[in-house]
Amino acid sequence: MVALKDIPDYRVDTGKIEYPLHEVLFMTLFALIKGNTTFKEIYIWMLYNKNNKILKEVLKKEKILIPSKSTYHRLLVNTDNNALEQVFREFFFPFTTQENIAIDGKWLRGSDINGQYTQEKHKAILNILDKDIKIVFAHKFLDKNKQSEITALKEVLNDNDIFSNEQQIFSFDALLTQSEILNKIDNQGNRYIAKLKDNQKHLKEKAIETIENFMEPTDIVDDEDNYINENNKRVSRKVEIFQNKSADLVMSHENFSNIQSLIKVTKTLTSPITGEVTITSQYLMANFKTTAKEFHQKILQHWRVETYHYHLDMLTEEDNHIAYKEPFSIAILRSFTINLYQLFLNANKDKKVLPTGKTIMADIKRACHYRDDFTAELIELKYMD
Repeated sequence: MVALKDIPDYRVDTGKIEYPLHEVLFMTLFALIKGNTTFKEIYIWMLYNKNNKILKEVLKKEKILIPSKSTYHRLLVNTDNNALEQVFREFFFPFTTQENIAIDGKWLRGSDINGQYTQEKHKAILNILDKDIKIVFAHKFLDKNKQSEITALKEVLNDNDIFSNEQQIFSFDALLTQSEILNKIDNQGNRYIAKLKDNQKHLKEKAIETIENFMEPTDIVDDEDNYINENNKRVSRKVEIFQNKSADLVMSHENFSNIQSLIKVTKTLTSPITGEVTITSQYLMANFKTTAKEFHQKILQHWRVETYHYHLDMLTEEDNHIAYKEPFSIAILRSFTINLYQLFLNANKDKKVLPTGKTIMADIKRACHYRDDFTAELIELKYMD
């Protein structure tokens, strides 16, 4: 990847560098895609593949030098995260629609693991996901006690390099249902679907009271006949929409402007073994109007960011971090890995292109494990031609 050459090297005497940073980062990404997830696995893979023909061809080198284990760790720790993030964004932006966006934070649990760096603060990362193609296209780095998710999202919304289109639809968890955030999104000409929970108790109570004053929902959709399975239980959802037919506003609030829709989601879980039924209700609000069917779809799509986090943990073992002191560079490379799996899946979902006959994330990873040429194709996006 030529773009990795643009990342500045922290080492002063660049003329004596034996292990160019861009080569080390590329080999780390290659190893991650092939299923090497721990620091030890990645480093051993690099040692055993210094004569790899495909790596030599991609890097255009007759001989690949591998740094010592300690030097390799220092390179990861001192990589300019912002520069690597810029490479990441520029690589994946061309694939995004940026119409439906989910935002959610993820703690990097290994970042304060007991060991050499016990005095380091716990780190987290804010992932910004394009729900239509299911890839993360930007991150925001968080450091506990320095920056919360709320503060980080406020900064992200001011970043025109990420969000420059009007009529984008944002969805996020209740933690980010803050008046300053939602009003800013509204003022920018964008839209939001925000969950209401006890962190906004007065807001939630007023929404429920407003809903109860309606004779009946404005629109309703019930997927009872098209149920899906969740944690081995049958799950169905009924989505009820409440809107003012004669005006835009459905509810006025002293802190939040332009509340046009209130949404009630009733979720029913049924155990196929015991027949036990569990019913829960969730409330949301939005600054735009649409049908219950479309709200239902967009609410379900929000959970794709949780699926993304699941893939990070299951396929790249993100919770077992390898760069404890400064974990963001390796976290970005893990996002690279999952995105490349997902893009291949998007392009080949209904095709039998793998030896297993399946095209699922785990089998894409398995194919990479056994085939260096396939791994190179994923990175170079040859399958997209």
